[in-house]
Amino acid sequence: MSEKNNLPVDKINQLSQILKDQGLTEIEIEVGDTKIRVRKEASVISAPNLVANAPITADKSNAAETSNAGLHLVKSPMVGTFYASPSPDSAPFIKVGDRVTKGQTLCIVEAMKLMNEFPSDVDGEVVEICVQDSSAISFGQVIIKIKP
Repeated sequence: MSEKNNLPVDKINQLSQILKDQGLTEIEIEVGDTKIRVRKEASVISAPNLVANAPITADKSNAAETSNAGLHLVKSPMVGTFYASPSPDSAPFIKVGDRVTKGQTLCIVEAMKLMNEFPSDVDGEVVEICVQDSSAISFGQVIIKIKP
């Protein structure tokens, strides 16, 4: 393959490895007139997987678990910046009270200058958006609560 007009397979493999190593969901590169984007399906970590492994340490955490009973907690799978809309002048992807369907985009998390769209993994009603637009979020932080 000529590198002039096409990206060689080893470049694609390198991009795939970067995705895996950095925990990214998408990466794009341009070589000459050729542009390639490598994307993997974003997975949203569900509450049952994390709550089962979380230690119960105080009454405060028990109260929080009780108030979240029956809710699906969307937690950030990475450190980044939370964006509620695709651009500053656009309407947010979701609002409290909206019905969402599985696969619908809930938000964007920017990590290392890459924008990662996060789809819902359940159908339900948005009960709470726990973070402000353009705020920093951490791994495992609850960002959205959905009532299935």
